[in-house]
Amino acid sequence: MPASAVWEVAVAKSEILAGLDIGSTKVCATVAEVYGDGRADVIGVGLVPCGGLKRGVVVDMDATATAVRESVDLAQRVSGAEIHTVVVSVTGEHISSLNSPGRVAITQDDREVRHDHVERVLDASRVIVLPPEREIIHAIPRGFRIDGQAGIKDPVGMAGRRLEVETHIVTGGTSFLQNVTKCVAKAGLETESLVLTSIASGLSVTSQEERELGVAVIDCGGGTTDIAVFIEGEVYYTAVLPIGGTHVTHDIAVGLQSSQDEAERAKREAGCAKVDMVLQGETFQVAALGSSEPRQVPRHVLAQLIEPRVEEIFEMARREIDRSGHLGLLPMGVALTGGTALLPGVVDSAARILETPTRVEVPRGIGGMVDSVASPIYSTAVGLVLYAARHRGLAYDNGRAPSLLANVVTGIKKLFR
Repeated sequence: MPASAVWEVAVAKSEILAGLDIGSTKVCATVAEVYGDGRADVIGVGLVPCGGLKRGVVVDMDATATAVRESVDLAQRVSGAEIHTVVVSVTGEHISSLNSPGRVAITQDDREVRHDHVERVLDASRVIVLPPEREIIHAIPRGFRIDGQAGIKDPVGMAGRRLEVETHIVTGGTSFLQNVTKCVAKAGLETESLVLTSIASGLSVTSQEERELGVAVIDCGGGTTDIAVFIEGEVYYTAVLPIGGTHVTHDIAVGLQSSQDEAERAKREAGCAKVDMVLQGETFQVAALGSSEPRQVPRHVLAQLIEPRVEEIFEMARREIDRSGHLGLLPMGVALTGGTALLPGVVDSAARILETPTRVEVPRGIGGMVDSVASPIYSTAVGLVLYAARHRGLAYDNGRAPSLLANVVTGIKKLFR
């Protein structure tokens, strides 16, 4: 094949996708070039603080829309791409989920499962009673059964008399979801789809092999903690806890009688989630409210304020994983991500309470601006573009490595960009 033909094929198989992680403390936009051969190159990132949400729910539309616009503008300038459509994360107390079964009979003479049977059984599993103020965000098939035989990924072409499926359905409050999309529209953008935070994070910080074996993802954000349990490659259970890093910051502000900003600074610079990890004699400076002079505070005092709240978060997470029926039954353990996961001592606390191997994860298996997104705070934003890639038919798998030809083509395209 001529070199020009190779170039045309490579260009045709890539798409520019944008993800927008709207959190309680920040808005992060990510732009990626995703290829059909499994590669994803991050080519632009924009991160700005935002105080327009509280526990995942919009409380200030103007502030949120402004942050969205600023973050996307930053990502556009870095990437050189023009963004009009984004995939947006959602979370909050209004999110709930359930597993719904569906079944259909295979009545034709040859008993062969066809595409229309799959569509019918999926439709049957989505028939649930919802109040008018709620709507479905995700309906994810967990696996098919034929005549009682479980573990079937694609039943088309197989023979049987009865086809069954169990679908994980995630729902949200209609008004809350509409407020998010209105903020995006107010920023001059179109929402392609809404994606649960924990599902997006799970795609960026775990591989398909880990999700096949069984892994839990805990995204410790600012206003919420999002949980997803993956079994046999698919989402098995999800939950949103109305507690996160801002609650830790509030505890520090109350305990040290300081402002929220000063408490946040202290948490980032000197915070620790376990008192026994703090060395004797360590101190840090903090300015109390009404005082212009900072004072020296023992670091173990700060840890004493942080440790109980972090333990509470993981106790609540443990109860949710237990409800999934897989507590202690996850071969790949727990992947922690999100900004709160950066606190020293968080992994030790989580591993002790959850009684399973635990580690902090960042987006992985991607190309492009790898160093720029090598932090747990970018996990959701990167995962959003990977989610979009999967649903557009681009076969992304973050366990793959780019080919030599792919690296050459990417380098040439970046040069021309």
